[in-house]
Amino acid sequence: MIVAFINPRATLLHASESSETDRRSNGLNILLHNAELIPVTDLDEEGLLGVPAAFTSWQVLLRGAVVIGPDGLEDEGWRRLSLEAQRSSEQAILLAYQAADHIEQLGQLGLEVSLIVRSGAPLLVRITHAHGLELALRQAATSLREWLNDGPFSSALTLEVTPDTVTVLPRDIRVEGAVNYVLSQLRGVTLTVGVSAETSDRAFLALCDYALLPGESQLLEQGGTATEADDLD
Repeated sequence: MIVAFINPRATLLHASESSETDRRSNGLNILLHNAELIPVTDLDEEGLLGVPAAFTSWQVLLRGAVVIGPDGLEDEGWRRLSLEAQRSSEQAILLAYQAADHIEQLGQLGLEVSLIVRSGAPLLVRITHAHGLELALRQAATSLREWLNDGPFSSALTLEVTPDTVTVLPRDIRVEGAVNYVLSQLRGVTLTVGVSAETSDRAFLALCDYALLPGESQLLEQGGTATEADDLD
């Protein structure tokens, strides 16, 4: 059995649809037709329904905070671990949400700042722009990084930046940890493939036998520039 861990953003799901993105998405679906697809994404269960692919196995959602089993139910063991991390970082996440909201109001960047709550506890802060303006997101990310570096929460929180999203989440919630957990549950696997366009997915791609990247992915850039710009770690 071939298993493909895939982040749908910029691979199957595109911010701006066109004939070119449709061609790429359809081609990728054909390429992975015989593989068992496991999404690895910042989306939740409802958001995943908008991805043009059939996910019938395990699912890694909300940047690794949620693992859904093949039965369609949330894995209880992983849920307890995530909830523990959420509660230990609750105050830090709430203050990060306030800081992000202040940055938006001060700069009038046109951003949407959301606090995502899961199992009754704050999970992460998500910043997006209605028109996908990357410059505004980068400005917000720079200000948030300064806030984290200058405050007491740099060891508690992680900042992740993609072209269309800025996310702050507990450092103990790691997407590669969730992927590694799912790998330990699989049986009869002959090959694993990681598929992503995002620099923040390097760690989970490294767990797979092969990595499949779009040609224009920042992961293919030379040197450490992308690493320094896109991760707090």
